[in-house]
Amino acid sequence: MKEATLFKLCQMMALIFLCLLATAIYGQKKYIDTDSIIMMDGSNLYGKVSSVTDDKLTLDDGNAKMDFYPSQVYRVYQNSKGKIFAPSYIEKGLEKVKNSKPQMFRINKEKSGEIRFAELVQDGEIMVYYFKSSALAVGGGTSGALFGFTTTKYWCALKRSSGQIIELNDVVKDILGHDVKERAKNLSVLIKDEPKLLEQFLLERKYSYKLFLDYIKRYNEIVCANNLNEHTLSERLVY
Repeated sequence: MKEATLFKLCQMMALIFLCLLATAIYGQKKYIDTDSIIMMDGSNLYGKVSSVTDDKLTLDDGNAKMDFYPSQVYRVYQNSKGKIFAPSYIEKGLEKVKNSKPQMFRINKEKSGEIRFAELVQDGEIMVYYFKSSALAVGGGTSGALFGFTTTKYWCALKRSSGQIIELNDVVKDILGHDVKERAKNLSVLIKDEPKLLEQFLLERKYSYKLFLDYIKRYNEIVCANNLNEHTLSERLVY
């Protein structure tokens, strides 16, 4: 009788354990698949990010749809699409650094006047942004002037500690291969404080955006491992 009771108790315990395990696995998968945002005050919200534009994102938490703006949000993790967004001045505040050769850029916050959401391809000491900018284009035709909007795509790398910005990719210019060499020179400036990595980079003979991104990832990993990065997520700085 005691053995039967003990066996039933063991069965019950095993069933409870399996239920808890299933719940934990489901909960883990839920948070992997669920989109999330980190607010400027450090709080986290979960749900589905249904849209992200320059000046607004919409989050559906299952009960209601809520709109948030770049000044409120530190990071947007759109896990369902594998994308990260961050507030930045880069889209409207990007300006050339005078007399820099090859050409470098910086952010002029006064020029920008506002922050917007930009996609983060890489986060760390060197942040890689992707964003699009539209402008009015004027062209000529047989019937006179033609007006329309043209959209330019940008891939830029920003080094937090120095504020230096370089252009990483230009689909049109890099077809000829001239500008890509200039980008390589600029990237070597951004990673020069890691001499071993820089030495490897200088031995490369064929440059591409993919290669640049790989070295930036490696640089960020080294900086993180050495705990040299002064800018942590807790500071929630906007660039």
